[in-house]
Amino acid sequence: MKRRARRISAKDAARQGPWLVLAPHPDDETLGCGALIAAVSAAGGRVHTAFLTDGSGSHPDAPGWSAQRIAGLRRREAQAAVRILGGVADLLHLDWPDATPAKPGDPVFARSVDRLVVWCRRRGIRQIAVTWSGDPHCDHQAAAALALAVAARLRCRLYDYLVWGWTVDALTQRLRGVRVLAIDSKAGRPNQRRAMACHRSQRGGRIVGARENFRLPRAMLRLIDRPNTVLLETRLAS
Repeated sequence: MKRRARRISAKDAARQGPWLVLAPHPDDETLGCGALIAAVSAAGGRVHTAFLTDGSGSHPDAPGWSAQRIAGLRRREAQAAVRILGGVADLLHLDWPDATPAKPGDPVFARSVDRLVVWCRRRGIRQIAVTWSGDPHCDHQAAAALALAVAARLRCRLYDYLVWGWTVDALTQRLRGVRVLAIDSKAGRPNQRRAMACHRSQRGGRIVGARENFRLPRAMLRLIDRPNTVLLETRLAS
């Protein structure tokens, strides 16, 4: 995606915080914002992380791996990854079922908005980064909807980051008119690589024998080689 972006340093991003990175699944925080978390944290900023789903649907029917066991593993992987990235350690897990997200208007969605608003207020959150609503995954779209509702209540800044969105055809056309923020996060790339190694269940070999053995494609893992974290600015309704 080649477009003009407003560029700022990790130190500037740290001054604008505290930040919340809302990830649909454990691993999206590292793929989409790992370098941002690491660079902003190293610059003296505070970055909190919340997870929408429990991630238990990544390897259905794997022998010896119940949904509860997979969810526990992915929670531990996320904790280890965020520790390496240097983010604030008090992670929030909303524990929605994987791949069956609630929609605006559902009681589960409303309760999650209320819970996240209270959690953010206690931490003074001023910026939220969440997966792009155009990401071709239902949980990523649900996370975007949840973040929009929370940001509207908090009146804080809202940004989108791309994960599967980088694979969307005609992405530049899809983003026409969207303001882009590029944060220099290359200093955080070494820790991002180390954090990605914590998500072993998503890289193959840790959980085997499932009817759908999910494994992150190499093209997605190459996201961690980007020198900047690209965020899309979302304008909240006045």
